[in-house]
Amino acid sequence: MATPTSTTIDQPQAAADRWTRNSVLVLITCILAWAFDIYEQTILQLVTPLLIQEWNIAPATIGLITTVARWVGLIGIFVFPALADVYGRRPILILSILSYSLLTGITGFVQNWQQLLIATSVTRIALSGEQPVGTVMVAETAPTKWRATALGGLIGGYPFGYMLTSLAGLVVVPLWGWRALYWLGIVPALLVFFVRMGVKESPRFERVTAEMLKEGLKRQLDILAPARHYPRQMVLATVLYFCYLFTWIGWSAWMPQFLANEKQLGFQTTATYLAIWMFAAIFAYWFCGFLCDRFGRRYVIPAFVIPAAILLVVLGGQNDPVGLFVVGALANFLITGSFGSGLGYISELFPTVIRGTAYGSAAFFGGVGAALAPAIIGWIATVHSIAAGLPLLAAVFFLLGPLFLWFAPETTNQELTDFIGQK
Repeated sequence: MATPTSTTIDQPQAAADRWTRNSVLVLITCILAWAFDIYEQTILQLVTPLLIQEWNIAPATIGLITTVARWVGLIGIFVFPALADVYGRRPILILSILSYSLLTGITGFVQNWQQLLIATSVTRIALSGEQPVGTVMVAETAPTKWRATALGGLIGGYPFGYMLTSLAGLVVVPLWGWRALYWLGIVPALLVFFVRMGVKESPRFERVTAEMLKEGLKRQLDILAPARHYPRQMVLATVLYFCYLFTWIGWSAWMPQFLANEKQLGFQTTATYLAIWMFAAIFAYWFCGFLCDRFGRRYVIPAFVIPAAILLVVLGGQNDPVGLFVVGALANFLITGSFGSGLGYISELFPTVIRGTAYGSAAFFGGVGAALAPAIIGWIATVHSIAAGLPLLAAVFFLLGPLFLWFAPETTNQELTDFIGQK
């Protein structure tokens, strides 16, 4: 991709140190988009015990569905943010929300696990494209000194969406069955109208586009640009993404089954536990982001991930309902708290002109390996137990500590760059 260099482009003005109407609207919109995204993703996790019983399938089958769907979803996580570098963040965000809403509603009509595999996989393409585009958009509009907090708050939409699924499950499933959770997934399509009316395009993207037009350069899709110009950052971003996603999707995919069946808490108690954990996690994202803005990610992220890894191992040995609730809540708080600022960090490593493509590439290659987590834990659960697989998730998550301590350059409170080669 031909781009202006730092010798021909003036340094951009520092981002405003205060929130504007548009930056607040962007953050709220992307939080809601992410929350509804997670609502759609979490349905399968929540109804896993019901599907295993209704269709008489093994836990490994659900693990296979989740893993294959995530592999297919890598198409979206790679393509959508790359398209956002060419056509803009706003239109691609709209496309993603509308697509995953309609496809989720269709999933409610499946009759067996094979149909569920196909429907979930196709829906995952659109679901996977939303989060990286939203992350890039928030990173480019939030004030510099509040960027880590904003990115943490954005991913805070995850527990909000998870909590919505758990609460909906408590109300809807006893009345109309698990399919109704999928049909409710059509509701987020209404968010598209809000995005079209209230949210403006990323000012950094507009600036890059205007500068390239002035220079007579054509914007094009160059998927190799991030690896060619920023190889070290790409390796770091890919490893970080793998460690976060491997642990989280392994944990979240099997936690309902772990609590409901393996620990014999039942569906209602499990849904209640998860709803409370995810409500607390909303604050964890903002809290960790705030600490990162004040003290930097280098020390704050390890302070969250290392004890979280230890608690994951401890959780597997708990049998008392109170112990399961307390240890699980603490582990979930620390895991989710580090998630927003940690994943948001990836978007700060690259300039605006290739930020979406770079994020999508790191998510694609990191996601290839991370998508194995549900299948691996499902296999371990079939042979032994879910608890036996928790040390593996803990070991991968623990690696984030030394990565941030010794290998990840600090970007907190530093101005983002717009062009390749710009310092």
